[in-house]
Amino acid sequence: MSITHLKFDIDRDSKTPLWLQIRNELFNCLYRDELRPGQLIPNEKTLVELFNVSIGTIRKAVGVLEKEGFLIRKQGLGTFVFQHDNSSFLFEYFHFALNGSDEKQSPNVEFISFETKKATKSQAAELGVPAGSTVFQIYNKLGLNKKFYIVDKIIIPQDKFPGLTQEIFTGRVNTVYNLYQNKFNIFITNCSEKLKAISANEKISKLLNIPINAPILKINRVGQTYNNVTIELRTSYVHTSDIDYIHSQNSTFGEAI
Repeated sequence: MSITHLKFDIDRDSKTPLWLQIRNELFNCLYRDELRPGQLIPNEKTLVELFNVSIGTIRKAVGVLEKEGFLIRKQGLGTFVFQHDNSSFLFEYFHFALNGSDEKQSPNVEFISFETKKATKSQAAELGVPAGSTVFQIYNKLGLNKKFYIVDKIIIPQDKFPGLTQEIFTGRVNTVYNLYQNKFNIFITNCSEKLKAISANEKISKLLNIPINAPILKINRVGQTYNNVTIELRTSYVHTSDIDYIHSQNSTFGEAI
């Protein structure tokens, strides 16, 4: 059903600005899956009629959702719900380039392992699930120019990904976040990262073919969906001998690529 058939509760006597009320109503449409990733949202004229407000109010509401990364404007086509794909991964989540270059390349990805485990106490706390809950633990390697520099460990709760198997994970034709979105209706809306310099342990040294205790970068990323619900814990172990970490603060979901 199109959102043009929905009834929206806009309180003109509220202290909350109209643009913010509309932003929240549209956000709730995303949260309730009434607007799907990749879907074209109604044009400004339709939204003006739907909410009975000025075009300036609509533009402000939609503009905020663009800046927050939920919508993306495509020149000449309209405004769409943001969708995870290879391009968004490259520009928003993969922050590495070969030394001396600011140009990002899509990484080579090699599957390592897929296991079912019991969440540790800290993992359960971060994921907001009961201690001992079942999680999937997945390892991948990522590299550039046929050399691997990164090991990713991914932890996700089993109950949020019913039916996920190694075959489904390895058989995906797009990114991991695209799989979450299209197969399990889970949309990663924001991520936070913490970086720390550590020494490579035996497992990482073997996977990356580097000496034990070689200096590496450890990146803990927390992936969240709507309303800041944590869905994924990802730890990246990065050997930065030939690559740099590059993250532009001006790069946002809401800007067309």
